[in-house]
Amino acid sequence: MTTEQIKKLLGVSSIPTERTVPGTQLFEGREYCYVSNNSQKDFKKTFDELVDYVSPPILKDGGVINEACKLTLPNGEIFQAISYRGDIEGWRRQIEQEAKALNEKIAKIETDSIVLDDMQSFRLTDCRIDFD
Repeated sequence: MTTEQIKKLLGVSSIPTERTVPGTQLFEGREYCYVSNNSQKDFKKTFDELVDYVSPPILKDGGVINEACKLTLPNGEIFQAISYRGDIEGWRRQIEQEAKALNEKIAKIETDSIVLDDMQSFRLTDCRIDFD
């Protein structure tokens, strides 16, 4: 499919070529959060643990994805973006419980900052942003 066909299909005049930090733009039916990686494992392993740790699952439906975005905070902590859809409340509770069990922190994007679950806040412009 050509770029022109994709634009016509999506009903847009252009397709952005630059990625944005997940959570800085809201999409109905999807929520974003960031999970620390204190263990320094490959995040794919941490992600799999986050998704499968609580059993039986709290959520009723939907899905979760690794957004392939890593934020390194000025204090050196690393947070990885994930998003989920469907049973938003169920996914939120599931991820929070799993992160706590794995000794990882949760953070959210608020306007132009990342806010950690302990209420520390860092401006995104002060963070290193890497896309996989």
